[in-house]
Amino acid sequence: MRKITISVACSLLITAVSILACITTNAAIVFSKDNSPYNITEDIVITNNDTIIISAGTTLIISPSINITTNGAILIFGVPEDPVLLLPEFEGIGWGKIEINCPGKTSIINNASIVDGTIFSQYCDMALDNATFINNQNLAWNNPVVFVINASVKIVNSSIYGNNTGEGFQMLNSETVIVKNCFFSKIPDAVELTNITGGYVSHNWFENILDDAIDLNNCTNTIIDSNIIINAVDRGIELGSENNGNSENIIVRRNVLVGCGIGIILKEESYGQVINNTFYGNNIGVSCIEDNGNKTGSFMNVQNCIFYNSIESDVFKDLNSTLITDYCISNSEVLPGEHNIFGDPLFINAAGNDFNLQENSPCINAGNPELPLDPDNSVSDIGAFFYNTDTTSLSERDMLFNSVEIYPNPFYNDFEISVKSKDPVTIELFNLSGVEIPAILEMEQSSRLTKIRVIPISKLKSNMVVICRIFINGYSKSYLLIHR
Repeated sequence: MRKITISVACSLLITAVSILACITTNAAIVFSKDNSPYNITEDIVITNNDTIIISAGTTLIISPSINITTNGAILIFGVPEDPVLLLPEFEGIGWGKIEINCPGKTSIINNASIVDGTIFSQYCDMALDNATFINNQNLAWNNPVVFVINASVKIVNSSIYGNNTGEGFQMLNSETVIVKNCFFSKIPDAVELTNITGGYVSHNWFENILDDAIDLNNCTNTIIDSNIIINAVDRGIELGSENNGNSENIIVRRNVLVGCGIGIILKEESYGQVINNTFYGNNIGVSCIEDNGNKTGSFMNVQNCIFYNSIESDVFKDLNSTLITDYCISNSEVLPGEHNIFGDPLFINAAGNDFNLQENSPCINAGNPELPLDPDNSVSDIGAFFYNTDTTSLSERDMLFNSVEIYPNPFYNDFEISVKSKDPVTIELFNLSGVEIPAILEMEQSSRLTKIRVIPISKLKSNMVVICRIFINGYSKSYLLIHR
């Protein structure tokens, strides 16, 4: 098959029926709605650093096994009412991939629907917003829909609808990865991070996953927060190595895991904190194992979690690993550890996947008092969803703390807190055991903004979790930070 090689700013794209002139402006190659649809029947290779721009309402119909390769960035600027469409010539037969090789630049995909194709990017930062991927083709088990190497990634409000072949969003070798507010259906290893420092996977929905929903290998300082995972056949969340190195200082909090083989597994000398999660109807709730033959186990600290209707067991560990289970509740077994409850957590409607707590639930204010307070300023509840006992003050408190910014997180020697408030601000630091960490506070205050530089005095361990409690005008809120 002949390739079209583009090495100058002005380019021609050859289609099956005609030559379509590509509008060129300021060394950019533009696909416009006016000339749409474009029929792409041969490989496109752009050898210089030209940017590909696909404007709102544009449709590309791409023939089987056809690839688009560029040494520049790609900018897809759809809008919600007029998205960009990248479609296969024949449904269910993949058209190939978009390959981006562009160090130091950022590719953007906004409001686009990409059907039966994949994206591979290296050294080029990626930002996706409202990008929908539909996979009807038979992808190889290790072929991800989106694969980004050596670059920062931010994917929000996006989705993958699959057929349980291939993999989802896969990121390798990065210090910043955000996957937030996304939806995944029937896509194995829907989010896979390898050698990532500073990952954030939050507020996503996963359902009917044939393998793992979230898979971390050799990751550090990563937060998995407020995700819903339903029917992951293997593991809902897997934290380990896969021969890439162990995962360290992972925080898994406020997730709901339903009907998984194993809700959360920590393996291969990895360690993490599992806080305020809800496990329902899983074969095993949490598992902490060695699994690499080195005889050095993993470490998992489980607190404030609900285990309900586990089929085989709530918790499992091997002889070489350490699993701490405190301030948890189970309706099927007496959990090892301290301050655990045996009983019914009293969900609103578990059968309907409503895991909010009834007003008489034993989980209310029964969590670890040393952990951050709930948003209603009370002792933390057990489970992913807190029960609001103070609706009158919640709105005022939220408005007060919405302006709080903490940077950087993770931090090295110090961090800065900024608050849009003229009220006095007090800061306290603790470790996860509730021991206070002394710190120097350098405050700068104006009529509308308070800035505080926080310098911990004690020597902090690498990858240590620090609780920062902020007091403003009689209210308080706690934040989890990571010391690198």
